[in-house]
Amino acid sequence: MLLLALIAGCATPEPEPGALDLQQRTDARMELARAYFVDGKYAIALEEADRALQLNPRRADALGLRGLALMNLGEREQAMQSLRNALRITPDDPGLQNNMGWLLCESGKAAEGLTYFDRALENRRYASPANAAMNAGACSLKLGDRVRAATYFRRALQADPGLVAAQAGLARLAFERSDFPVARAQMLTVIASGQASADDFALAIRIERALGDRDAERSLIAQWQRRFPDSPQLQAFLRGE
Repeated sequence: MLLLALIAGCATPEPEPGALDLQQRTDARMELARAYFVDGKYAIALEEADRALQLNPRRADALGLRGLALMNLGEREQAMQSLRNALRITPDDPGLQNNMGWLLCESGKAAEGLTYFDRALENRRYASPANAAMNAGACSLKLGDRVRAATYFRRALQADPGLVAAQAGLARLAFERSDFPVARAQMLTVIASGQASADDFALAIRIERALGDRDAERSLIAQWQRRFPDSPQLQAFLRGE
């Protein structure tokens, strides 16, 4: 659910030739850093972000991407410092706030992380509010606050009605409170989307079993076997676990 913070530049006077060359070189490094990050090559992405920062130490997007790369490399303290430095430069950037919230949540500081998600969601210019809402919902679950998690998942659906992960999250919460008809309605939407995961099929079958609908259960098992024949979840289910 992490969103790379892409910083939009403000309108500025035409740069001098030397400054333009420096900006182009920095932009090129950032393009490489993003490409390597998306490809999962975090160490190389970190190197390219560092090279961009050597050219321009105040590139907030470079500091933000550097933080994400460090996080994926397991260097959480350094990642947090890099994101804090980025937020000092652009304190109102919702993408950076979302990333900081997730890092805090993953570092055992869920309550502090939620404040950053809320700041991101307050920004009406944020292009991806569903990301922050989903992250906030997952973070709320770490705190054991299921009511708050459901609120965030519904907010994610408002921003992106086709977001399967939010529907699945709400279905799981309904199942946990034994509201099986509501859980079924939400999970059927997930299954019909064609984007259901193996875990989603496992939950859907548990819901139908709780409702006593054996025909629906058998239909879901058949779909599960077609979609994820080698999944560990399916193999465990077939063993009766």
